[in-house]
Amino acid sequence: MSIGRRCRRQSTSIAVANGVSEEPILPPPEQAEAHLERTDWSDLGARVASGVVLATAAVLAAWLGGPWLAGACGAAVVAMSYEWARMSEPDTLVPAFAFSLAGSLGAVMLASWLRLDFAVLWLVLCAAASATRRRSLVGVIETAGGAIYIGLPAAVFLWLRTRGAEGLETVLALFAIIWAADSFAYFGGKLIGGPKVAEGLSPKKTWSGIIVGVIAGAAAGLGCGTLFQAPAELRVAWFGIGALIAFTGLMGDLIESFLKRRFGVKDASRLIPGHGGVLDRIDGLMAATLLTGAAFAFGADLAPLFGDGL
Repeated sequence: MSIGRRCRRQSTSIAVANGVSEEPILPPPEQAEAHLERTDWSDLGARVASGVVLATAAVLAAWLGGPWLAGACGAAVVAMSYEWARMSEPDTLVPAFAFSLAGSLGAVMLASWLRLDFAVLWLVLCAAASATRRRSLVGVIETAGGAIYIGLPAAVFLWLRTRGAEGLETVLALFAIIWAADSFAYFGGKLIGGPKVAEGLSPKKTWSGIIVGVIAGAAAGLGCGTLFQAPAELRVAWFGIGALIAFTGLMGDLIESFLKRRFGVKDASRLIPGHGGVLDRIDGLMAATLLTGAAFAFGADLAPLFGDGL
């Protein structure tokens, strides 16, 4: 027997005699789970394919505007109303879906045909009417919340698109910034990992993903300013706007995670391969739309940011 083999056998005997196991040392379960989360790319193909299809359809509808965009928003609202009813009132799905759809789709139609003011008034009336369906305060909030949570961002998005020459640029900038933030936050969180943002709400979201997503959104904002031929001194403002919109969108994603945790579901639905439901896919865009709409509604003069436009 060789000297090396004899030495290995002796060291093994000593280790066993001392009660030391020869089994490899495994990481704690939570570390192993985190590693699996970062290295599991099984849904990437479906995620990318469905994302490309949806992005193409969204940009085309926004570019055409008018009834095309209203129809696309209406279709999204139908899907989201179903998802909300499925999460909040699964035992009374049909009436819950009908109520949420009436509120949110009515807001889209009013914003498209008349004015945003009428859409907001309609949502307020729907919120008041929700008291006839649910007796408890929590129940009223859940019922009214569906119509407002879905209908208000959809109505504001349509209103933004109709805002003169910069309407198209506004919604395209929202798309670019939010999609960049979402995509890079996903890949950043997967590849880098690290501390969780709010493990009780969303166990997969990390600070590294948030930071990477905000930086990507800021870069996308700068790209939009360049594309729109904004004055050089305002392109720095686009960098900051991109970061703010990206952060708002990522916080909107956390709000959606809170709602899903509140209702005890993992995804709003499985309508979109690799993404979950429509609410899961556009939660960030909904939050960013409300922020942008508020900026315009309160009189912010953002026209210089768009330069000569597209």
